Amino acid sequence: MDALGVIAATIATISWSIAPITIRLGIKNNVNLALVAGIRAFIASITLLPIALLFSNNHHVYFYDLLLIIVSGTVVGLSDLLYIESIKRLGSWRAILISYQYILIAQILAYLALKEVRGIYAMFFTPLASLGLYIALKDSKHSTSITLSNFMMAYVPAVLWGIATVISKYLTGSVDLLMIAMYRSMVIALIFTLLGIRNLRELRNIGAEGFLYIAMSGIFTHVSGFSIFLYALKSIGTFISTLINSLGPLITQMISNKLCNEEVSRRHVFGALITTSSIVLTLIIDLMVCI
Repeated sequence: MDALGVIAATIATISWSIAPITIRLGIKNNVNLALVAGIRAFIASITLLPIALLFSNNHHVYFYDLLLIIVSGTVVGLSDLLYIESIKRLGSWRAILISYQYILIAQILAYLALKEVRGIYAMFFTPLASLGLYIALKDSKHSTSITLSNFMMAYVPAVLWGIATVISKYLTGSVDLLMIAMYRSMVIALIFTLLGIRNLRELRNIGAEGFLYIAMSGIFTHVSGFSIFLYALKSIGTFISTLINSLGPLITQMISNKLCNEEVSRRHVFGALITTSSIVLTLIIDLMVCI
């Protein structure tokens, strides 16, 4: 197994775990979500542009690949809107618990569409990860707030992220990783900033501190998250990369409890630990097979 790929997936996981918390801290008042998604991507774009121009090995992108990047960007931008709304309704760690069902969806789609069989022998542990998510989410004290509409608000992004992950994995075979990340963030910035531009005045509702948190969330999501995750996808594949991502809910739980005062019970931690154990077992088996 490529150690650098595992490290890259871990860094991306940490970044994506922090992102919903910064969104939660930034959006304390009503603000247009399309505008938020556009600003997040715009900040990421102007960060990635000089990095891609300086360090990209190949600046060329074929037309067909560019179309796939546009599709991926649109899908991710739409999932952003729903994910941000789910964070507002459910809190950061509950939203990420539900949305991280994308792990299952991405693995199934990668097997069907890309014939990616690496790690297929360890698929048994993926249901174990889902069981951990269910245990952590099923809390009687807060069950009344987990309505069907709230659940779907967080689950639809899981489906969209699964689709986008497979598209991204396919693109890594022909397009430079930094160019994928830069163009995708530009697509999201362009589409969703235009959709929310009429509500630009609503930014006054979040203030300078809120804007800073939103900008930080864009960096965590698209720069230190997605661009590095692309390397993991290319080097260790969809299965191992997404399983490492299962650590995300546990990390978000711990941080949100401290920064956002979101209650985390022993049951929540126990469920997240079950998910984590599935990752460890999968990586151990994969390592044993590679030796």
